Amino acid sequence: MNEQNQDQSFDVIVVGSGAGAITAAITAAKQGLKTVIIEKASTWGGSSSLSGGGVWIPNNPVSVAAGLKDSFEEALTYLETVIEDVGPASSKERKMTFLQNGPEMIRFLQNEGMSFIAGTLYPDYYPDKPGGKIGRSLDCEFFDRCKLGELSKTLRVSDMLPPIPFSTSEVAHLPKAFTQFKHFFKVVDMFARGTKLKISGKQALGLGNALVAQLMFVAQKYDVPVWLNTPCNRLIMEGEKVVGIEVTKDGGPLSLYSNAVILAAGGFERNAEMRQKYQGVGSDWTVANPDNTGDVIKQCMDIGADMALLDDSWWGAVAVDHKGNRHFLVWERSMPHSLIVDQSGERYMNESQSYVDVGHDMLKQNKEGKAIPSWLILESRNRNRYIFGMAMPRLTPKEYIEEGFFLKANTIEELAEKCEINSENLQSTILRFNEFADKGVDEDFERGRTTYDNYYGDPNYKNPNLGKIEKGPFYAVKIYPGDLGTKGGMVTDEYARVLKDGEPISGLYATGNCSASVMGRTYPGPGSTLGPAMVFSYIAAKHLAENESKDMKISS
Repeated sequence: MNEQNQDQSFDVIVVGSGAGAITAAITAAKQGLKTVIIEKASTWGGSSSLSGGGVWIPNNPVSVAAGLKDSFEEALTYLETVIEDVGPASSKERKMTFLQNGPEMIRFLQNEGMSFIAGTLYPDYYPDKPGGKIGRSLDCEFFDRCKLGELSKTLRVSDMLPPIPFSTSEVAHLPKAFTQFKHFFKVVDMFARGTKLKISGKQALGLGNALVAQLMFVAQKYDVPVWLNTPCNRLIMEGEKVVGIEVTKDGGPLSLYSNAVILAAGGFERNAEMRQKYQGVGSDWTVANPDNTGDVIKQCMDIGADMALLDDSWWGAVAVDHKGNRHFLVWERSMPHSLIVDQSGERYMNESQSYVDVGHDMLKQNKEGKAIPSWLILESRNRNRYIFGMAMPRLTPKEYIEEGFFLKANTIEELAEKCEINSENLQSTILRFNEFADKGVDEDFERGRTTYDNYYGDPNYKNPNLGKIEKGPFYAVKIYPGDLGTKGGMVTDEYARVLKDGEPISGLYATGNCSASVMGRTYPGPGSTLGPAMVFSYIAAKHLAENESKDMKISS
């Protein structure tokens, strides 16, 4: 055996390298436990790196200091109201543990040197429900990539972000930049700030990159090793206890032994076979980490772990451009002078609702008709006033039209023909929609009723989300039920322990998208993926430090 591939032992093995995984590693290392991060890809950061980086933590100290009036009781009422019962994954105990430990985790990370910003204007996704609030999400301060040293070279980054850093709480200014001066000057300030940072020589990171980079910077204070190109092949069992994992490292097999294994390796977004089996869709529309193929989920299935929510994802409308790039649409479907129709030319949803609900509605409608793909219809005033992706107002790239990403027509009849939609149905749908726009009330789907809907809207309109479709040219974009990640996997208890027949598997924990989400089939607020992933990673590491590692602590 290669000398480098001798079996090794740790107190804690963390599989994955996203926000949840690194949080677990920091928490374990802080307890004096010898910890290693295992990552199968050649880069670290996972889907967290590609995300907005928002973290939903009710009653957190940063938001409270910024003026949020919140409480554990209000947050629990909210979660109990909006999350349907899906069994143990979303049990009251798990909700309570998440809410109790979230603020504590933020304080812990602050004490370790992390800096957060309160998203004071960002509402929960059901703000009208009991306990709903505005301002529970957090962003990370921008972070200088250069501080990571050699690890900066292997950070996973998206190739679809603008050339300036910004936070999720600033995103809403982008589509509104040409609606009001305050939004325009905010966007100008964002670009000026980005330019200033570049001139200063800093490689400033925002969004998900800022989150994982700050976390990794803390982890490196504790000398936590990060093993890239090291896939986990199987769990090592002794009786009913997990005692380590078998990996491939430097081209050869290697057994790693530990008191506890924390799985935080993402979902099965890119596993087309699993997607078809459990969800009836492929992997062509996800925007998640390309390396997420559900490996650890399958390994846990092999040992009989309980599974839940495999049929669900963190859905959202996705458009695929002529280059194959996947655009996760948020404000693009919410601004005035736009609507979504199925292939019969009929509306079937509130286009401005949360992205998960948009995805659920697309899948539901497709069972009754033809909604995959659906069409996002845009009128000239929409393209003249609002940013679409990175396409500025009035500047729709010529290649979008020439390559068919945008279909363009001078009349609704012509657009219907290009989309192969029944023209009479589409015209009838638009006529009714225009009546709602005049009234400022969507009588069919209540678009624009909530604070969340309005967050991505134009404040100059009677209803910030409604504008008539009547002035050509008109545009249509195909949209699909894509996702930020799957949300099903191992069922875990309030300590993030993986369950088998309802009982914990000794030595095995799971968090993030490889576990069944505490949020059930819902998306309560901005950062409801990363928030629980990080909090349950924190909980898992604390629990194992107090329990699994009593008998042995390995000297580093």
